[in-house]
Amino acid sequence: MNLKHQYLGVVEVGRFKLLMPDSMAGSYRRLTTMRMPEAQPPELDEIHLNEYEGQAILVNGYADEVWIWSAEVVEVAGSILTILVKQMLENIKLANPV
Repeated sequence: MNLKHQYLGVVEVGRFKLLMPDSMAGSYRRLTTMRMPEAQPPELDEIHLNEYEGQAILVNGYADEVWIWSAEVVEVAGSILTILVKQMLENIKLANPV
């Protein structure tokens, strides 16, 4: 069985900013429902994140350097949890200045 990976992050200006896994924290990925690899560009099945703006979301899928493939938004956090997730992202930014 090939289990999908889970990714936690916040949607900022329509982009998915990752918090977890730790190895990807602070990076951005685009989401597509397309399986990889496909002959078509992943943009054809891109998940537009505008409806999740400012919210923490949990996504299942398979990530590469740009995309999370076979992506599914499996949970959207409420206001309180989103505040906590944003604080964690801020702490990561402070701990790892650019």
